[in-house]
Parts: sequence; structure tokens; C-alpha cells
Amino acid sequence: MLMSPNYQLHGLRLHAAGGTPAVRKRLRRILRYKGAEPTGADAGGAIRLTLDVRTPLESPPDTARHVGTSARCGIEVWNAPERMVLVHESATAVVDPAGGRAEGQVCPALLERPDREGRDPLFHLVVLSLGLLLRHQGWFPLHAAALAREGRGVLLPGRSGQGKTTIALSLLRHGWAALSDDTVLLRATGNGVRAHAFRRPLCVDPGAANCFPELDGPGWPASLSDASKWQVDVDRLYPGQSDSTCTPRLLVLPTIADAPTSRIEPIGAKPALEQLLTQSAFFLSSCPEVADRHLSVLRRLVDQTRTHRLHASRDVLNEPHTAHALLAPLLTGGPAPDAVSG
Repeated sequence: MLMSPNYQLHGLRLHAAGGTPAVRKRLRRILRYKGAEPTGADAGGAIRLTLDVRTPLESPPDTARHVGTSARCGIEVWNAPERMVLVHESATAVVDPAGGRAEGQVCPALLERPDREGRDPLFHLVVLSLGLLLRHQGWFPLHAAALAREGRGVLLPGRSGQGKTTIALSLLRHGWAALSDDTVLLRATGNGVRAHAFRRPLCVDPGAANCFPELDGPGWPASLSDASKWQVDVDRLYPGQSDSTCTPRLLVLPTIADAPTSRIEPIGAKPALEQLLTQSAFFLSSCPEVADRHLSVLRRLVDQTRTHRLHASRDVLNEPHTAHALLAPLLTGGPAPDAVSG
């Protein structure tokens, strides 16, 4: 069966072409994992991703400047005039954000790599390329978990290891809807900033089944973003509790605390904005116009939310009501307890 190269992501048209059937299959899996739906409609004029099997790989031009390296998979980012170059030893991509195009090359050996081997550089190359293209369309990636309750959303921005997935699982138990446990897309509207899902399944450490026994048994596949973890389908785990968009009304900075009970405290706009900038840093544009739009969206997000810091202790795992009891009152405008125990 032929696979359509055309997709839609929150109404945005994507065209993803692969040079071989194996590449097209991988592209399809990656894009669907990120929430893009195949469509038979012509995606002319949309964001375009092209990935071919090729050796040798393209190198950054002499005029390029190294601006960073992805901590997740070691992909280097180079800024060249009017384009970005993503470099890995097994794959590269040249991204033209203003033109809405990314052209990638992958070594044949990378396509033969088993799916269960750690972090797949091809996955991250495609996702980073897509993120760089999306920001020029007014969709700004943010490293954050996002959940919603009765249409009102909470964002939990933070680096890996700060408890975002654990908090998401705890809230799901109490009827919250999940957009993502890792990344969302922010978009400005006439009524404020909206958050949109940018990853369908949860990426869960198998050890979480010790505290969330409902995870055990279904035989979850390995996550595309990190094969050491499970790819958990929210609607399979909690039917009807996934969502694609929400209006954030609560911004919570999670941190792991060495304390007997968890607590939450209000914080000012400045530390909240600093955290948002930190968790968006990889996608901050060198184009002044795009950078200004991005900063404006983050400032509007802070203005429309109540901002707090959650000091999450072991009770988030051991007492599943903890996260809900702390966060739910803040969404409805009521006070929240400083700690939850027993």
C-alpha cells in the first residue's frame, strides 16, 4: 500500500517525502508519534521535509557558526546564512526556516539499526527539523508537560528528570486530560496563548509500574524518543482522557524535593519567564522578527496564568491524590494547601 506524503498537524499542512520505502515508513511513524495525521490532500506550499539515503553526508559550510548540541542525542546545530544545519555522524539536515523546507540525508546503516537501541538520531533529527520550521509558522515548541481539566490547562515546563511524567500520570488518575508529558506547541490567538499537543503517547520509565500498577500488563512498545522507556497510549490506559489543545491558566515549575510532603508556592513572573526561555532555548530563532514573536508569546503566556513552583516529594508517587489536591484548586481560583499528606 502506498503511503501518502501529506499530513496535517493542528490544521497545518506538512509534506514529508522519503527516498526509499524504509525512509518513508520511518517518517510516517515519527510524524504520527508527534501527532500529525496522514491526509490524501495535496500539501503544496506547506512545510516540506525530504529525507534521502546518502553517503557521504553534507557538512556545515565554512561560514556556519556552531550554536549548540542537543543533549538528547548529540545532534549539533550550526547557523549558516539563511539556513540551519543539523549534524550527526549518521544523519544530517539542512533547514531553511523562512522557506519552510528541510532536506535530510541518512546513512544506510542507520536504517538497519534495531528500534530498541536507545535514542534514535533519525527520530530526533526529524523532530528538531520540524520544530525549527514550525517556529517560523508561529508555532513555538516548549519542553513541558500539559494537562487540562474542564478546558483549563496546566503547563509544567522543565528538563527531563523533574517529575513531569509522574505528575501527569497522577493527574490522569483523577480524570484530567493529557496533551503531552514532554512537549507542546504554543500559538498566539486573539484570546490569548493556546497550547497544542506535540507528542501523542507518554514516554514512561518501566519502573513507574511499581507505583502505577495500571501500567503493568498491556505490553507497551518501546518509545520512539527513548527506546529504554515505554510508549504509553493515553486512550488505552485511560479511555477518553487525551486532548489536543487547551488554554493554559496555570504555569507550574516542577522540581524534585527531599522532604516528607510536597508543597506548592506562588512565584513571580520573572522566574516563570526565565524557565520558559530555558525550556524553549533550543528553538529560539536568530531571526529578530521570529525571536520577538516567540518572546511575545512567552510573555503573554505568563500574563494569562497563575505561576507557581511545585516541590514534588515521594508522596506524589506514594499517595496518588497529592498532585491533584495541590493543583486542582489553583485552576478554579481557590487556595491550595501547602502540603498534602496521609
